[in-house]
Parts: sequence; C-alpha cells; structure tokens
Amino acid sequence: MKALKTSILAVVFCTLSMGAAAQQNWPEAIPIPAGFEAEGIELGKGHEFFVGGFSYSSVFGGAPETSEFAGAIYKGNLRTGEVAILVQPTRKPVSGLSYDSRTDYLYAATGDGDLSSGFIAQGVIVYDASSGEKIMEIGFNDGIVINDVLVTRRAVYFTDSINPDLYKLPLEKGGRLPSTPMVEVIPMDGFVMDFTGFNANGLVGKFDGKQLVVVNISTGVLYRVDTATGVASPLEIEGAEQLFPNGDGLYLDGRTLYIMQNFSNKIAVVQLSGDLSGGEFIRNIGEGPDTPLDIATTIIGFRDSIYAINTHFFEIFSDPTMVQTEVVRLRK
Repeated sequence: MKALKTSILAVVFCTLSMGAAAQQNWPEAIPIPAGFEAEGIELGKGHEFFVGGFSYSSVFGGAPETSEFAGAIYKGNLRTGEVAILVQPTRKPVSGLSYDSRTDYLYAATGDGDLSSGFIAQGVIVYDASSGEKIMEIGFNDGIVINDVLVTRRAVYFTDSINPDLYKLPLEKGGRLPSTPMVEVIPMDGFVMDFTGFNANGLVGKFDGKQLVVVNISTGVLYRVDTATGVASPLEIEGAEQLFPNGDGLYLDGRTLYIMQNFSNKIAVVQLSGDLSGGEFIRNIGEGPDTPLDIATTIIGFRDSIYAINTHFFEIFSDPTMVQTEVVRLRK
C-alpha cells in the first residue's frame, strides 16, 4: 500500500511538473486591440479567458466617440495569446465578469445610458460564452454602481460601490436562470463606507456562497460577508500589511487570496483562515520599478501564474484610441 501511494504521488508530481514546464513557454503579455479600454477579466474553459470593455474615457467625462468598444467582450487563449471578439460593443460598459462552467454562461456586470454624461443605469447581461449570444439582460435599481460579480452554486452576487449593499440573483438547480429573475438586495450590516470615493469592489468566496470576501477600494479593509444575514465583519489580518487601499479585483485560490491594488501597481497575497474570518499577509507580487503592472484592475489565476488586465489609465485621457492594453502574466 505504501508503495502504491508513493507511485500515485510520483505520478501527480510529474504531471504538475510537466504542466508547469509547458506553461513556461506561454506569452508573458497578450495585447488587446488598440482603443479597447478593458476592466474585467475572467477564466473560461481550459486556457480561455475573457476581457470586457469599460470605456473609462467616456464614463469619466471624455468624448462620446471614445466609447466605441464599450460593452464589447474579447475572448482569448492564455497558451497561444490569440484573441478574438466574442461580443460586439453594446455601449454598456462592462466592469466585472464571472463564468459558470455548468451552463457555459458568462455574466457581465454592465451599465447603460449616456456615457458622455456619466449616467449609467446598472444591470447584468448573461451571454453564451461559446457563441457570444445574449441569453438574458436584467436591470437593477437606479442610484447604484454595480462593480464586481461572482457566480456561486445557488446565486450570482454583485457589489455596489456607492452603497453598502450586495445584490443577489438567485439561480435554479444546475445554475439555470429563472424564467422570471428576481434580484434581491442584501444590506451589508457593518460595512463602513468612505463617502469621498468608491467602496465595495472586488468579490470572491467559496462556491457554496455562504461567506464572501469583499474589499473596500477606498479604505483597504477586507470584509467577510455572511450572505444569509448580510453581516459584514472586517477580516483580522496579521503581518506587515493589514489594509489594502486601491484594492480592486480579487482572486481566491483555495485559502490564498490575491488582491490587485490598482494604482499601487502590486498584488498583495494573504493566507486566509478556513472560515475566512482572518488571515496573514504573506508578500506582494509585482512590486517595484520593473513591474509589468500599469494600473491593472482585475486578476485571474491559472496554474503557477496570475494574469492581470492593464488599463494604462493615465494614457487613456490623452488619446484613448491609441492606448494598447494587455493581459500580463506574473508568477504566484
């Protein structure tokens, strides 16, 4: 029996090593067509990934013609670096993306309205991740800013960056959408707002959806949110860093949390406790003068790597049609 266990472990180790070796030849940067002002990134099947068009220059007061790619979604391959349009522009900026492998649906948190005036009515569009066909579009309330989105076993959750609320879209068995979707609002009791800026942003959690982790982008505080009660409790973080200002996209790998700090150009790594109530800061990734990060927003993980979508945010306001965004790769 001992020899059998040793053989099994050897096969697993060999397989992982071969996978890591093969991934060494994958692209370090994957360019997205010029003028595409990306925000969200998500994994799909196998090596697939998706990026969504947000159009910062229009949303933050630029000329309306710069919204040409707003709402578009590109689909790419991490191994080959190839990208192709999946969803044509809708003029509804995409922020967060979340993929459900059970249905092959891609959930895109979106906005609608006059981009040049800054008015955006929030909602979500559900796409077939293979064909790009729109499955369903669901509108939310006014006076909110929907940011990130997360698919769980029985529901899809959304953060609102200007109110201390989560939005919940219940799903049927197997991840099926209800014929008449009913969006619920979950007040986050204990979530402290900073009214000088945006608040709830990145969103991750276990697939059961019982406990989620949310970062406040302005204060840098991480919260554990109980989705049954709405109670939001600050995580007790030990180590050299306890707060993560500019915390944007989150990626959870088991109990390891990766926090993309956009304007700080670094990714914090925190080892969480089993119940997600606390953790320990381990290190930063990508920090320093040679970082490949340039105001990256959201991140995904694949094998030994983290992939981030660079926005080149400050370049967008000079000539957004010429800005070349890209997906960059960093080692875990």
